Amino acid sequence: MSNILSMPVKVMRYQIVKPVDADWELLGKVLRDLQDDTRKVLNKVIQLCWEWQGFSAEYKQQYGIYPKTSDFSHYKNIDGYCYKKISDFFTRLHTGNLSMTIKRGVQRWKTDLAEVIKGSKSIASFRSNCPIDIHNKSINIFNVEKEYYAKLSLLSKTYKKELSRDLGQITVLINPGDKSGKDILDRCISGEYKISSSQILQKKDTNTSKNNKWLLNLSYSFKSQKKIVDSNKVLGIDMGIIFPVYMAIHGTLIRDKIDGGEIEHFRKEVENRKIKLQRQGKYCGQGRIGHGTKTRVRPIEFAKEKIANFRNTVNHKYSRYIVDFALRNRCGIIQMEKLEGINKDKTFLKSWPYYDLQQKIIYKANEAGITVKFIDPRYTSQRCSKCGYIDEENRPEQKTFICKSCGFETNADYNAALNIANPDIENLIKKELSREA
Repeated sequence: MSNILSMPVKVMRYQIVKPVDADWELLGKVLRDLQDDTRKVLNKVIQLCWEWQGFSAEYKQQYGIYPKTSDFSHYKNIDGYCYKKISDFFTRLHTGNLSMTIKRGVQRWKTDLAEVIKGSKSIASFRSNCPIDIHNKSINIFNVEKEYYAKLSLLSKTYKKELSRDLGQITVLINPGDKSGKDILDRCISGEYKISSSQILQKKDTNTSKNNKWLLNLSYSFKSQKKIVDSNKVLGIDMGIIFPVYMAIHGTLIRDKIDGGEIEHFRKEVENRKIKLQRQGKYCGQGRIGHGTKTRVRPIEFAKEKIANFRNTVNHKYSRYIVDFALRNRCGIIQMEKLEGINKDKTFLKSWPYYDLQQKIIYKANEAGITVKFIDPRYTSQRCSKCGYIDEENRPEQKTFICKSCGFETNADYNAALNIANPDIENLIKKELSREA
């Protein structure tokens, strides 16, 4: 059995709202300068490729073999050859971004080459509204207080000095758009998605018909794992207090769990910090008093945001672990409890966003070709997974399950996971309840 791993690249567009560590006058100048340089670089690359093509043809005619770029430069391919010829003349572009622009130009040349030689297509010529290439290592996405930012490495050392800036990066506020846009940014921040080489482009404002909107075309990739799975093999997931997730595979002894210590440690740490901030707010200095309630509670709001970010990151991590576990064991179905209407577990549902975790599991499972099903959670914690007997006394304490009928004893969460993993669990519970009645 083999895995097919791919890294599909997708693009999401975000509007640049404003620069954070500069003003629009400076950022506008920088982007226009870099856009102009990008156009010139691309056209120069096409010219060099055309010249190299002519030279190669003549060389082949004279010596019977095509020349290697390494024989005429320190580089093994045409990209490096172009970089050597160009880099000394275009000194404003960040080196990583310049490399990406050269690569884009070479790729365009290679794509068009056959048709250009046949005369069915003209040699590419780039215009003034060229997108600016951004290397993946030149982008850092982060969020603070529900706002999303991109730190972009745009300036070369030479251009940085010319503008009298200490740093070559410029941080911008970006508009995340709808929920899907936010989810992508969150996954890029958590590391679940890998940021790929992206672009900045200019677009006309529909109201003014002027090119005054700058957009970030953020490219990202993720590991798409396709694995042969058994459509009859079911993984059951119980979500609880002691273990946020307990997993069991129907008809096997295979199980796994995620310990809740990480969550509890972080919760205590942040709660203690919130209490200290609340106390400080009563006796805060003039810097916080003079600007009203909003300023005084800002540190507390920041703590709340930190908690939300932690929960989101952990849920991404847990959902990935769960789906990977299912794939390793060829489970074609993941079965979980419906969270709606659970009264007995309201306490833990308030303390951790299990619904969000389920949504992330669904998303990742669908990508992996795994079906997700939901079952009625009633009695799954009271039913004996071995003999089927249902009694609330079967669970004398939170972590222990002891069947009053057959004496089966095990971890309570594991027993519940075994019940949830049963593909016919709802009918079995109905039959047992009617028999006991």
